Amino acid sequence: MEKIQAFFAPKSTAVIGVSDDPVKLGSVVFNNMIEAGYEGELYPVNPKYEKLYGYKAYPSIKDIPGDIDLACIVIPAKFVVDVMKECADKGVKAVIIITAGFKEIGEEGKKIEEEVVKIAQEADIRIMGPNCLGVIASGSNVNASFAASRPNAGNLAFMSQSGAFCTAMLDMSIPANLGFSHFVSFGNKADVDEIDLLKYWFEDEDVRVVGAYLEEVKYGRDFLNVVSNSKNKKPVIILKPGQSDEAKKAISSHTGSLAGSIQTFKTAIRQFGVIEAETIREMFNLMMMFSWSNMPKGDRIAVVTNAGGPGIIATDCVVANGMKLAEISDETHRALEEVLPDTASLHNPIDVIGDANAKRYNDSIEILASDPNIDSILVILTPQLVTQIEDTAKIIVNSAKKYNKPIIPVYIGDKYVSAAIQRFYDSKIPCFKDPADAIQSLRTLLDYVEHENNSDENSEKIRNRILSEAGQGKYTDEVKAQITGGEKALEDDLVAKMAEEVGLVLPKQKLCSSVADAVEFSKGLYPVVVKASNAAIAHKTDFKAIYLNVQDASELEEVYGKLEKTILENSDASEAEILVQEMIKFKESVFIGANRDGGADVYGEHNPGFGHLLAVGQGGIYTEIYKDIGYALAPATDDEIKQAFNSTNVSKIVNGARGQDPLAIQEVYDAIMAVQKLLVLYPDIVSLDINPLVVSSDRAVAVDVKVFV
Repeated sequence: MEKIQAFFAPKSTAVIGVSDDPVKLGSVVFNNMIEAGYEGELYPVNPKYEKLYGYKAYPSIKDIPGDIDLACIVIPAKFVVDVMKECADKGVKAVIIITAGFKEIGEEGKKIEEEVVKIAQEADIRIMGPNCLGVIASGSNVNASFAASRPNAGNLAFMSQSGAFCTAMLDMSIPANLGFSHFVSFGNKADVDEIDLLKYWFEDEDVRVVGAYLEEVKYGRDFLNVVSNSKNKKPVIILKPGQSDEAKKAISSHTGSLAGSIQTFKTAIRQFGVIEAETIREMFNLMMMFSWSNMPKGDRIAVVTNAGGPGIIATDCVVANGMKLAEISDETHRALEEVLPDTASLHNPIDVIGDANAKRYNDSIEILASDPNIDSILVILTPQLVTQIEDTAKIIVNSAKKYNKPIIPVYIGDKYVSAAIQRFYDSKIPCFKDPADAIQSLRTLLDYVEHENNSDENSEKIRNRILSEAGQGKYTDEVKAQITGGEKALEDDLVAKMAEEVGLVLPKQKLCSSVADAVEFSKGLYPVVVKASNAAIAHKTDFKAIYLNVQDASELEEVYGKLEKTILENSDASEAEILVQEMIKFKESVFIGANRDGGADVYGEHNPGFGHLLAVGQGGIYTEIYKDIGYALAPATDDEIKQAFNSTNVSKIVNGARGQDPLAIQEVYDAIMAVQKLLVLYPDIVSLDINPLVVSSDRAVAVDVKVFV
């Protein structure tokens, strides 16, 4: 951590690339350090000058007397390698490379970046950047950036791959008085990344919340391990672009990063309690809420309003976000009767009527805040002619500081409410102009609280136990023998053995190489299913490579011949192997799929990727049309597997919808857990597709299992 500390509290700093032109970036960085009140030793480096901005200038960093903790490099990319060698010789602890022109521009820049990183690693130097805005640390008066302004001090730590996003967030935060302890742009993430910063900030007592704009998380499992294993875990809010193919291309050209599966990312962070913001406005709102608000203890909300319409809108938002309007106690009801006029509505939402003055708001808030049946209070104000806008704001500020529950003002308007909104910001009270934003932010706050309350060490022990078997499947050698370079479906006989190993139930079946073999196997088993092997034709419906409900030997011989011809015409197979299975009666079909993010080594230490994403939901030929899918990241606990499946509509049918008897729900869970075990035992699996898993009252049978390596 000492090297990371050097970015935020350096005792000595050299800025390489300062000139007498104050608008050049090197000069901007240097002068920003001065204006921030930096108290350490500060050195401008440029061989053309003897003095710059009142400071002695040095030809190179090697000429500076004494040790250097931090070097900021602001010179053209082609000169950076030589300067890094000088930093290595000098024993610099940390380097910020502001300069652009590295891997984000293509192969030539990538080579320079790789050389710079190699030098740094050999000299044990940590690098921030390149292609970044720089670093700001309020507590130590460090502003090693070319940002046009400096953030207010606060408890937020923020990181971003985009320097422009940093400056935009900074510009939004200043008028709102949203303060930051650390503000970091790390550009290409050639060395220091989000994992390094999370480790550091989780240990920093000045940090309450972490915000991040991340275009990719390369080491997904390492990221999750930091989030789940830290003793000082804090809320982490992430905005991640790159959810469309077009956006992924833009990311590649912007920072040289490759965007991973967005669904894998979303599932992973949700499962581990990391908060995702969908928009810039939501990101800002959530950082404000987590930085300033008290945490809710439950989902019961009281709404106080001086206008009926906004109260109804707020009610809809509460319900839409899965929360509920608090039931007002009889005692609270009687107390409200004594302070509100006869025309007021005493049922939640409480309408204090358009002529409400500050005292009426105060009396209502005091009564509601004392009711143990209420977890949060939303105070809505619209600017009427007689409304005491700022006096009411003072009351809300005092109440929000007095009571240990969220009291959130929603001031709807613009011109006449702006002064009051500024008062809230100056008092560090989260404030909104739209009930929808307030309720959504409150819901996210509650989700975080509930996740933390439900998290325990046992969950991590379960994950570690599952991962301890990674790559230890009995048939690993056979699986690896079938890997040929391109993605390929494993042979059905091998899949059957692997399924038996993990307890995945398959139908009675046999891979047959002749019609006689098929007829012999089917005796006493009719009706049967006859289909192409997965190795020959994976997607059978597209090629009419499956025949259901075959009743006898005569019909079997007929369809066998047809299928044999289909296989030879539509695959590379020299001879047709055909799978014959028992025909199973069932009432519902379920889909289980998986896709690997990262390589086969993803479950090892410090390897790229998040691992296998499990997808479960409605099965059948219309799975992709229904899109009734729940997700879990392997390894998941039993509860997480159940939550994933129970988030789907088909789960309601399996659990017994509309008075019907439930189907074999536990057997469905067992099948998903068996698939998860298969993925971990055999991390060479790139993807897996069970469609369908047929479910009856007492069985869940995987009748079509495709495994790709």
